[in-house]
Amino acid sequence: MSRLAFGRSALVLGGLLLGLAGVELIARVVRPAGHADLLFDAPDASPRDLYVIDPELVLVPRAGFSDTIRSQGYTVPLAFDGDGVRIVPGGPDAPSQPRWAAVGDSFTLAVQVAAEQTFSHQLGVATGRTFLNLGVDGYSTWQASRRAARIDRTRDTDGVLLTFFLGNDLQDNERFPHVLQTVAGREAGTPIPRPTVSRWTSLLLRHSALYAHTRVWSRAQSIRSGADPARERWRGELAIFSAEGRSTLQHLIPATREALAEVRRSVRSRGDSLLVALAPPAFVIHPERLASTFEVVGLDPSLATPDAPRDAVLRELERLGIRTCDLTPALRTAAEAGDALYFTYDGHWTAAGHAVVAAALRACVAEENP
Repeated sequence: MSRLAFGRSALVLGGLLLGLAGVELIARVVRPAGHADLLFDAPDASPRDLYVIDPELVLVPRAGFSDTIRSQGYTVPLAFDGDGVRIVPGGPDAPSQPRWAAVGDSFTLAVQVAAEQTFSHQLGVATGRTFLNLGVDGYSTWQASRRAARIDRTRDTDGVLLTFFLGNDLQDNERFPHVLQTVAGREAGTPIPRPTVSRWTSLLLRHSALYAHTRVWSRAQSIRSGADPARERWRGELAIFSAEGRSTLQHLIPATREALAEVRRSVRSRGDSLLVALAPPAFVIHPERLASTFEVVGLDPSLATPDAPRDAVLRELERLGIRTCDLTPALRTAAEAGDALYFTYDGHWTAAGHAVVAAALRACVAEENP
């Protein structure tokens, strides 16, 4: 190639790269669709060896795991001790303090924020207690209860804080017996199989806002066309927040009633305390996300009843005599003040969201010991 031709090629390539960089910058300031947290699928960026099979709990964190979680909006170190408790740097379990098991799903584990920013750690600092972070992605109430009982045998806990995610725990409670069968006969400690994500895709997932916009748009087209098999699952989960899913919500309640009754029985048998926190999904707190989230799966936003699942679970908790901390009012108040409480491309709490949740829980804990 002649020097002139090489120079022209370099100019063209440089222009393309400069243009791409400009588009990337624009993508970083353009607000994505309200359903971005649903369709981006942030877990694709998670380490493949984070979880292993457990015959009783389906999956648990790999003992001694340590890595960094990277996705759109966060880069967070994550580590677990030998019991699968999330490690807080500089914050060892203090034997002299009352010790509680903080159990639940990904809202408890909270890989999106540093360990010291999680509501469980902040609540411990505020109340003088130790809250062991035992959250696991995708856990149902059944699994959370069994995990709390297991940790009590090694750490002798005094109480259980169960975070109930209204977005899908009702469905997870009904599905748990079937999910448990998927690990029957499999060797404990075997890594949970996950789809392979290419290194290039992983890099884009973590760093490119342009890719994030494109990924969400493409997934939305696939879902609207009916080509994406996740559409029916998401529609089923979201329908209970709509008048269209009233009968579905009623159908799901018995499994959750049984799961909550089991938590109460297990905790009482150990002489421990129990507090259940109700955690709403992002579109309940940030209503600007609701319409597009419903529309993308074929639900009518005008029929939305965003508090229906919360009210149904509250009734069951009241009937069972379980102390409850409803997080929705505090989160709504903070959102109305302009706080960004949930990540844009990940439907979990930001550091600001965890601070609001910790303050709300502190007030509920104070009511226990006025």
